[in-house]
Amino acid sequence: MIKLYSPNDELELSIIRGLFDTEGIHYYVHNDYFGSLRVGPQIDLLNKKTIMVATEDADRAREIVANVLECAHSKNEENEHFSTLQKLRMICEAVAFGWFIPGKKRRRGPPDA
Repeated sequence: MIKLYSPNDELELSIIRGLFDTEGIHYYVHNDYFGSLRVGPQIDLLNKKTIMVATEDADRAREIVANVLECAHSKNEENEHFSTLQKLRMICEAVAFGWFIPGKKRRRGPPDA
Protein backbone atom coordinates (compact mmCIF):
# COMPACT_ATOMS: atom_id res chain seq x y z
CA MET A 1 0.00 0.00 0.00
CA ILE A 2 1.11 3.55 -0.71
CA LYS A 3 0.29 6.85 0.98
CA LEU A 4 -2.30 8.78 -0.96
CA TYR A 5 -3.75 11.67 1.04
CA SER A 6 -4.29 13.04 4.55
CA PRO A 7 -7.81 14.51 4.81
CA ASN A 8 -8.39 17.82 6.55
CA ASP A 9 -11.40 16.65 8.57
CA GLU A 10 -13.73 13.74 9.25
CA LEU A 11 -16.26 14.85 6.62
CA GLU A 12 -13.68 14.80 3.86
CA LEU A 13 -12.51 11.37 5.02
CA SER A 14 -16.09 10.05 5.00
CA ILE A 15 -16.73 11.30 1.47
CA ILE A 16 -13.52 9.74 0.16
CA ARG A 17 -14.25 6.47 1.95
CA GLY A 18 -17.72 6.29 0.44
CA LEU A 19 -16.39 6.89 -3.06
CA PHE A 20 -13.63 4.31 -2.62
CA ASP A 21 -16.15 1.75 -1.37
CA THR A 22 -18.42 2.46 -4.33
CA GLU A 23 -15.55 2.11 -6.81
CA GLY A 24 -14.19 -1.04 -5.14
CA ILE A 25 -10.84 0.55 -4.32
CA HIS A 26 -8.90 -1.22 -1.59
CA TYR A 27 -7.76 1.27 1.05
CA TYR A 28 -6.61 1.54 4.64
CA VAL A 29 -6.80 4.59 6.95
CA HIS A 30 -3.69 4.86 9.08
CA ASN A 31 -4.49 6.19 12.60
CA ASP A 32 -8.19 5.73 11.90
CA TYR A 33 -9.25 5.40 15.52
CA PHE A 34 -6.31 7.12 17.15
CA GLY A 35 -6.28 10.27 15.02
CA SER A 36 -9.39 11.73 16.62
CA LEU A 37 -7.88 11.70 20.12
CA ARG A 38 -6.75 15.30 20.33
CA VAL A 39 -5.80 15.66 23.96
CA GLY A 40 -2.13 16.59 23.84
CA PRO A 41 0.08 18.26 21.30
CA GLN A 42 -0.76 17.72 17.64
CA ILE A 43 2.04 15.69 16.11
CA ASP A 44 1.07 14.77 12.56
CA LEU A 45 3.41 11.81 12.48
CA LEU A 46 1.61 10.26 15.44
CA ASN A 47 -2.07 11.16 15.10
CA LYS A 48 -2.86 12.49 11.61
CA LYS A 49 -5.08 10.20 9.56
CA THR A 50 -3.60 9.07 6.25
CA ILE A 51 -5.39 7.19 3.47
CA MET A 52 -3.32 4.42 1.98
CA VAL A 53 -4.37 2.55 -1.17
CA ALA A 54 -3.30 -0.59 -2.97
CA THR A 55 -0.72 0.05 -5.68
CA GLU A 56 -3.00 -1.20 -8.46
CA ASP A 57 -5.76 1.24 -7.41
CA ALA A 58 -3.50 4.28 -6.93
CA ASP A 59 -4.29 6.05 -10.23
CA ARG A 60 -8.07 5.75 -9.86
CA ALA A 61 -7.83 6.79 -6.20
CA ARG A 62 -5.78 9.90 -7.04
CA GLU A 63 -8.35 10.89 -9.63
CA ILE A 64 -11.21 10.50 -7.13
CA VAL A 65 -9.42 12.53 -4.45
CA ALA A 66 -8.61 15.26 -6.99
CA ASN A 67 -12.29 15.45 -7.99
CA VAL A 68 -13.40 15.66 -4.34
CA LEU A 69 -10.94 18.46 -3.61
CA GLU A 70 -11.89 20.34 -6.77
CA CYS A 71 -15.60 20.15 -5.93
CA ALA A 72 -14.98 21.26 -2.33
CA HIS A 73 -12.89 24.20 -3.52
CA SER A 74 -15.52 25.36 -6.02
CA LYS A 75 -18.30 25.06 -3.40
CA ASN A 76 -16.29 27.23 -0.99
CA GLU A 77 -15.87 29.91 -3.64
CA GLU A 78 -19.62 29.90 -4.38
CA ASN A 79 -20.54 30.21 -0.71
CA GLU A 80 -18.26 33.19 -0.13
CA HIS A 81 -20.20 35.51 -2.44
CA PHE A 82 -23.67 36.69 -1.45
CA SER A 83 -25.89 38.75 -3.70
CA THR A 84 -27.27 42.09 -2.54
CA LEU A 85 -30.71 40.53 -2.15
CA GLN A 86 -29.30 37.76 0.06
CA LYS A 87 -27.47 40.29 2.24
CA LEU A 88 -30.63 42.39 2.59
CA ARG A 89 -32.63 39.30 3.55
CA MET A 90 -30.07 38.36 6.22
CA ILE A 91 -30.20 41.86 7.72
CA CYS A 92 -34.02 41.82 7.79
CA GLU A 93 -34.05 38.39 9.42
CA ALA A 94 -31.53 39.50 12.04
CA VAL A 95 -33.60 42.58 12.89
CA ALA A 96 -36.98 40.81 12.81
CA PHE A 97 -35.93 37.64 14.62
CA GLY A 98 -33.09 38.97 16.76
CA TRP A 99 -35.23 38.61 19.86
CA PHE A 100 -35.48 34.88 19.20
CA ILE A 101 -31.74 34.17 19.19
CA PRO A 102 -30.67 32.62 22.50
CA GLY A 103 -28.20 34.52 24.61
CA LYS A 104 -27.93 37.06 27.34
CA LYS A 105 -30.89 39.42 27.28
CA ARG A 106 -30.93 42.96 28.57
CA ARG A 107 -33.03 43.50 31.63
CA ARG A 108 -35.44 46.35 31.81
CA GLY A 109 -35.92 48.05 35.11
CA PRO A 110 -33.79 48.26 38.23
CA PRO A 111 -31.19 45.55 38.90
CA ASP A 112 -31.87 43.01 41.64
CA ALA A 113 -30.36 43.86 44.99
